[in-house]
Amino acid sequence: MIDFISKLAFGTKDRLSNILKPVEEDLALLEIKLSESLISNNSRLDEITAYITGSGGKRLRPALVFLFGRALNDGLLLPAHFYLGEAVEMVHTASLVHDDIIDDSETRRGFLTIGKKWDTKTAVITGDFILARALIKLVMAGGIATELFANTLNELCIGEIQQGNQKFKIISFEEYINKSERKTAKLFVAGAECAASLTSAANNVTIKAVRTYSLNFGIAFQIMDDILNFTGNHGKTGKPVGNDLKNGILTAPVLFALEEYEEKGDLTLKKLINNKLKDKKDFNLAMNLILKSKGISKSLQMAEQYVLEAVKAIDVIENSTYKKVLASLAVYILKRDC
Repeated sequence: MIDFISKLAFGTKDRLSNILKPVEEDLALLEIKLSESLISNNSRLDEITAYITGSGGKRLRPALVFLFGRALNDGLLLPAHFYLGEAVEMVHTASLVHDDIIDDSETRRGFLTIGKKWDTKTAVITGDFILARALIKLVMAGGIATELFANTLNELCIGEIQQGNQKFKIISFEEYINKSERKTAKLFVAGAECAASLTSAANNVTIKAVRTYSLNFGIAFQIMDDILNFTGNHGKTGKPVGNDLKNGILTAPVLFALEEYEEKGDLTLKKLINNKLKDKKDFNLAMNLILKSKGISKSLQMAEQYVLEAVKAIDVIENSTYKKVLASLAVYILKRDC
């Protein structure tokens, strides 16, 4: 299936920076604008926000804003597209700050989290501050931005609560995808849909195509994130291997492994999870069982299917360099290692 998708894309073996070359200047300007927009004139808060923006990130959400903005507007961007790019990255950043508090995470992207470098109270306020600045940008963007992002934040919060309630519970794949949509995919959708709505080509057909692409892109991204939690290199991902499993978050590789072992009549993995992996020995055994199963390969096949749906969705958009990048970007997430 990947070979088929690759025919529609280009540069999928390149680094992300090479794939995003057509919007390289947009993303460079975004970095400057983000830093400027988060200045508070409070020395401590400014130190923290500079630390956050300096820790990097893929900037995929604003990249979709710029790519769809240019693809649907004769290669041009409006000032509102930059407000959206800033807003979507700020909302994402704030959600990560809050996630790290909830998960009591030590590191993020190889750097100490705000809660660990400073303290939890400071981290909460910092996340709130970034959300407040995002709201200002959404108001400046105008159109449907504020309403759509408000609904997205609502979904994100529900998804977080949903995940907390599901810890060490064996959920269905439908529940897993639903949670992935809420926690990850819908923020991709919000930025991309708002960007498309501002352009000259905005109509029901193109808006639906953008929505379908970004939803499937976001779900595939989350599935790959969940795979990397088992197969990734801690030095590259910035997250401890198996951290989700240790915290009772059952993702696609675990669900596929459970299904496989139960079909064989082996309930070892199920019992370990039901007992909440009570010690390191249980955790290591569960990890070994998952890695020996077809859970990783089946999860990759699932991600491939969502990428295929994403690429198919933009068939209705006029051909351009930016459309090709969107196709390549979707395929790239299947290859990423961090």
